[in-house]
Amino acid sequence: MAHSISSLFTGIEPDEHAEFKLLFDEYYRPLTSFALDYVGDLDTARDIVQGFFVKLWELRHLIKIEISVKAYFYQSVKNACYNYIKSKNRPTDLKFPVIVVEDDVLEHMIATETKEKLYKAIEKLPDRCKLIFKMSRIKQLKHAEIAHILNISEKTIESQIRIALKRLLHLKTVLLLLFFLTLII
Repeated sequence: MAHSISSLFTGIEPDEHAEFKLLFDEYYRPLTSFALDYVGDLDTARDIVQGFFVKLWELRHLIKIEISVKAYFYQSVKNACYNYIKSKNRPTDLKFPVIVVEDDVLEHMIATETKEKLYKAIEKLPDRCKLIFKMSRIKQLKHAEIAHILNISEKTIESQIRIALKRLLHLKTVLLLLFFLTLII
């Protein structure tokens, strides 16, 4: 069933801004992470996603969505990334066109959403636990380095990491998937 973007805004015309902001707030970060996988630069990814939302707003009464809104957003951002890549890699000699290999948007979408779930779960950890976990697992500092920086014992570091891992245990499937995706990519 085709939906128009304007039908997503349930309020009257002045309330469309609020409805659009809800869509923006829900999708901006995951779409930016998704775009980052394609373009490799955070500022560029942000620009692409912001450009997508600007265009979406400007054309909201004309756009018809034949698939899910989420799939439409991800496919649109993917296309915008490819357009950006093509424009940056435009060969000077037209005999050698840029070839962009198609990949599975669904796989990237799942990976992006998995990362988002993991980041959100980490953000829900207690402050000290979260700080230590990020220093260990994201910044990849050794326990001794973290202990020195925070002026606490290595046993405390180990304890806090154990607490974090226990709290994240419900995400073990997500963590395994994320691990295997990083091996593939």
